[in-house]
Amino acid sequence: MGLAQTQQILAKLYTNTLLRERFFANPQAVGEEFGLSSDESQHLAKLSAQQVNLFASSLKRKRLGEVRELLPLTQRVLGRSFAELFWRYAETHIPGGIKKHLEDAIAFATFIENNAQLKEIEPPWVVDLVRYEKSWLLAAEPTFRLTMCRFRYAIDKLARMTQQEAEPLLLLQPTIVFWFRLSARSQLRHIVISLPHWQ
Repeated sequence: MGLAQTQQILAKLYTNTLLRERFFANPQAVGEEFGLSSDESQHLAKLSAQQVNLFASSLKRKRLGEVRELLPLTQRVLGRSFAELFWRYAETHIPGGIKKHLEDAIAFATFIENNAQLKEIEPPWVVDLVRYEKSWLLAAEPTFRLTMCRFRYAIDKLARMTQQEAEPLLLLQPTIVFWFRLSARSQLRHIVISLPHWQ
């Protein structure tokens, strides 16, 4: 078993609670799923289940802290549900790369969007807010030049009220937001265009 394969298996064990439980209950069977020999499975099973669980929890809490900072408005609206959703999401996704916290936040935002569409998340307008924050994160990439996103609500007012911790103003008002840079080195710009609202 090479170093890369070991790291890959450990990453899955640290991420997936169900897999971790299965592995420590029957390391031989789970090891075979990963293509490990009997000796390799036994070697890996020498890890302390308690220490692996503690380390796995520590990693997820650190990820949650980073993602909270990158999606502050969504976190504020969802409250405790934010962490509950993150635990579910973190069971299925391992961020990678040199910008893994940013990639983690964007992937988690997509997870919230998908679950909101299944009507599992309240309030329903949070999907507009999470798309707004996700778009900011995507636009922050230095190579980014232009994107546009449509919203059902007056998203600028909604974001401002949420930031001020005031009762959100929910105006059903089709809104288009553009993020763009005039050149690769120029500052990111943000334009909001709202159509007349309706009741």
